[in-house]
Amino acid sequence: MKIILIGCGVAILVLLAGLPIAYLNWPAPVPVSAAIEEGAEIGGAFELQDHHGQTVTEDTFKGRWTLVFFGFTHCPDICPTTLSHVASLLDGLGDMAEQVQPLFITLDPERDTPAILAEYTAFFDPRILGLAGSAEQTRQVADAYSVYFKKVNMGDTYTLDHTTTLYLMSPDGTFKRHYSEQMPADAMAQDIAGLLDAG
Repeated sequence: MKIILIGCGVAILVLLAGLPIAYLNWPAPVPVSAAIEEGAEIGGAFELQDHHGQTVTEDTFKGRWTLVFFGFTHCPDICPTTLSHVASLLDGLGDMAEQVQPLFITLDPERDTPAILAEYTAFFDPRILGLAGSAEQTRQVADAYSVYFKKVNMGDTYTLDHTTTLYLMSPDGTFKRHYSEQMPADAMAQDIAGLLDAG
């Protein structure tokens, strides 16, 4: 009995000693969307390539509302769920959806080529435009939108932890709203429709 207790004690100590290592190697939870004030300094200059192979900048979308989401095509759950929400809210907007350009900006330029982005975004809705850039360009646009992302190695591959916020930018390129990926698509569509009506 005494030997069993000693063995259990040793096993518990080994497990406790391994917790810090496990914590450092386990993918961190996706950061919760931070509260962002309306009119905050979100957005700015960028130069990326769309999934048609065309160079785009922030000026490309002037005159249209943009709904911006950052992610990557190997994302197992958050990105496909969010892009499905975007497709649903576009349907919910009806004809008003023509005023909104959804943008999916990859945080994984190593794997997400324009061709891959084109196929990926089309799966959800052909109106979603995929954008990619170099590692430097990706960091620049992520910083402009206060987006956190971090590569997490997993054996011979990797994943990314990243901010999951959707950003609504007005036709003049200024930040208007942010939405959680957990917000129902119909609620997002209703809110966006109100902003479009208000001009």
